[in-house]
Amino acid sequence: MRRPTPVAIGAFVIGAITLALAALLFFGGGVLREKRMVVVSFFDGSVAGLRVGAPVTFRGVPVGEVKAMGVRINPQTGRSIIQVDMQLVPDRVTVYGTPPPREVLLASLVRDGLTAQLVNQSLVTGMLSVELAFRPGAEVSRFGDTTLPEIPTVPGELETLRKQLQTVDMAAALESLQRTLASVDAVMRNPGLKQALDRLPSTLGSLERTLNTVARDVGASSAEFQKTLASVRSLAASVERDTASTSAALRATLANADVVLEDAHAFVDPRGHTAMQAQRTLDDLAATAARLRNLAERVDRDPSVLVRGR
Repeated sequence: MRRPTPVAIGAFVIGAITLALAALLFFGGGVLREKRMVVVSFFDGSVAGLRVGAPVTFRGVPVGEVKAMGVRINPQTGRSIIQVDMQLVPDRVTVYGTPPPREVLLASLVRDGLTAQLVNQSLVTGMLSVELAFRPGAEVSRFGDTTLPEIPTVPGELETLRKQLQTVDMAAALESLQRTLASVDAVMRNPGLKQALDRLPSTLGSLERTLNTVARDVGASSAEFQKTLASVRSLAASVERDTASTSAALRATLANADVVLEDAHAFVDPRGHTAMQAQRTLDDLAATAARLRNLAERVDRDPSVLVRGR
């Protein structure tokens, strides 16, 4: 068997390197041509689970990755903070109209509430990623001492829960829990409770019998109610018939009353025939009375008038 010559080995190695470079340029050419923007964020809490290369997303869309992490310590105050450098790909974000320069655009987005937050990639592995989102009005943390564009941060969900737990008085909570458990134990040990539980089946049986009796009574009452309702309906029909006949008689009586009233009106009407006849009769009676009164006065003065006449 012939052993490969050094020339053949060298040619094979060069060919492999050439193929690797060609594959890199073919498959990763787009990535290499993407414009990158380096930004920084500072986190107060722990970043355990965050690794270099972790994705940076905006509402789930990958827009960059974590490039570096470090610790900043202020010797005067003893405060420490975690610096996370990120590389963003602005070309993955489309801005309508004429986009401003990247630094100006980022500053505008930060003013509108753009913040960074640590989120869990997986609850099993505990790996973290950086999630960008607009959170107007959120309490942000800003370091402000960097030459790179800074994206403010907000506490993650676990960090918020940890701070809330720190404000809880665990001793008082445990004491309250112990008192509650003691009260439950005292209730469970109460002999009356055991007796009540023993009587529960018989009580439920009595309740079932009572409900059956009530159901029967309700059924009987329902039948009586139906009979009463039928009687009421019959009475209503009778009353309706009586009302109809009474209404007809009342209408006839009113018609007669109208005739009487018309006659009375004709009688008392000054311009009516009856009133005029009565007026003439009264006038004749008045004239006759005047003549009789005149005659009486003359007889009173001269009684011989009765013998002589006029």
